[in-house]
Amino acid sequence: MAVDKSTFKNSLIFISGEGFWGFNASLISSATVLAVLLRELGADDRTIGSIGAIEACLLVIPQLLGMYFFSSIRNRKRNLIIWHLVAMIPFLFVSGLLIVFENHLAPSLLKWALLGSYACFMAAIGMIAGVWLDWLAHLFEEKIRGTVMGISFFASALMGTIGAFAAGFIIKAVGGHSAYAVLYFAAGFFAALSIITFMLVDDPADKVETPQRRIGPGDIISSFRKSIRDLNFRSFLVCRLLASLGFCIVPFIAIYFTSAEGGSLSSSMVVSCGAAMSFGSALSNLFLGRFGDKYGHRLGVILGTAMQVVTLGFLIFGSGQLLCVIIYFLTGICISCSFISHTNMLLETCPHDCRIAHLTVGNLILSVPMIAAPLLAGLAAETFGLRAVFTACLCLSAMSFLWGIFLVKEPRYLRIMDVKPGS
Repeated sequence: MAVDKSTFKNSLIFISGEGFWGFNASLISSATVLAVLLRELGADDRTIGSIGAIEACLLVIPQLLGMYFFSSIRNRKRNLIIWHLVAMIPFLFVSGLLIVFENHLAPSLLKWALLGSYACFMAAIGMIAGVWLDWLAHLFEEKIRGTVMGISFFASALMGTIGAFAAGFIIKAVGGHSAYAVLYFAAGFFAALSIITFMLVDDPADKVETPQRRIGPGDIISSFRKSIRDLNFRSFLVCRLLASLGFCIVPFIAIYFTSAEGGSLSSSMVVSCGAAMSFGSALSNLFLGRFGDKYGHRLGVILGTAMQVVTLGFLIFGSGQLLCVIIYFLTGICISCSFISHTNMLLETCPHDCRIAHLTVGNLILSVPMIAAPLLAGLAAETFGLRAVFTACLCLSAMSFLWGIFLVKEPRYLRIMDVKPGS
């Protein structure tokens, strides 16, 4: 597949930058490191469930502001880099400092302060999440976009595997909560290194002399309406909502395997097993991007829901260290499908020219129910047990799988069908 020199250069930069980001993210993974730390501080299942609620709410709702303030493609690269360095990454150092000074804080206060810092970090990501994907779509054509994303996030997940092993080693070697402070400080350093890498991106929009007109509220509402009126887009959202509800239990996997029911594994062991999640994502990212570019990304979405059913089935009936590794590996595949295939499907179902509005309305619709889902899952876990929650999630995942097969169409196929003979 031939690409021009600028596209090749940008691809290498994205691969490098996402690799560094994957390493930093795994050092402080919310699914393992944060969940285990909060449990050590006395957090109950509802508090652990709030991790998912924070992610669902603050990764998406701030996109409404982000799509307005970052709507112009001119200087977008510069603005995105500044935002990361000033408004996002500092919260990693805040979390590290909170742990350093834990002796001056009550455990309950430290627990909520860490959640608050994490919420600010996720809100900062949410502000530019849609903008970042729109920027990526702006830099890479549809025919290679999935491939670039796949290789970039393969690098991210592969480095994440190393990061997860490093996190487990540091927790075991340093001991106590000081280990977590080391992880947050290291994550902050590698996050800054990652985002600085993107300064090298060659963005044609930087050379545009005429400022682009900022998207107005009327433009946003009009684009929202056009997106929601599209039948296949609505079917896709239902499929993804069922899948998201069916996999809102990821933070509880660590809690399950540290419990007697799951095998009473140590915190460092669970965090190290979490490396399998990054490895599963790495392999899937490498495959799904190119496969989706060639055959369509709908199949990747369906694969993701099928793997959720398999993962939850194993989780319900097993325990122990080997199963922990297998579950995290399968979880990585599910996460990869829900990002690479989902994002490309979201981009390709756009029925108008305002991609960022389409991304935002889709993510917003998916996020609102997900705010309450992890909290309700935590409450249900306290009442009925984790295996009962896993069973309910398996049923929702199975519904998503069937919905995707029978009711979601491949956008590229629909575009071909829309082209009338002789036109």
